[in-house]
Amino acid sequence: MFGIGLPEFILIMALALIVVGPDKLPGLAKTVAKQVLELKKAANSLKDSLQEELAEEKESLKELSRGLEDVDISLTSLASANTPDEAELSPPGLDEEAAAGESSPETDVISEGQNKESADAGDPVQPVDGQTATKEPAAKA
Repeated sequence: MFGIGLPEFILIMALALIVVGPDKLPGLAKTVAKQVLELKKAANSLKDSLQEELAEEKESLKELSRGLEDVDISLTSLASANTPDEAELSPPGLDEEAAAGESSPETDVISEGQNKESADAGDPVQPVDGQTATKEPAAKA
């Protein structure tokens, strides 16, 4: 129990015999044995009550987890029901290439340093925030 072997136990008993005396040693042994048994009972009772509390907490966590799973399932089904189709995502009037991210001549932006003729000549168009211009296709001569 306390890591006491037979030689240590014999030494303790010899010291107790010398200190207490042979007349009171049997009564002291009974008292110590009763105290040790009560201490063991109290420790076991505490351990059992802690295990019961822990089991109750585990059960409440399981119930909470189930509730969260139900909420997750509900939110997932709600989100999938409200997700628009790909056809609804593209603005009306754009063809599939424009919807895929390719630029169209109507939406190209001309920077301040470029004029319309250089943009028509095939120079790259530099986007500038807030400035949009229509670009007419260049006539090949």
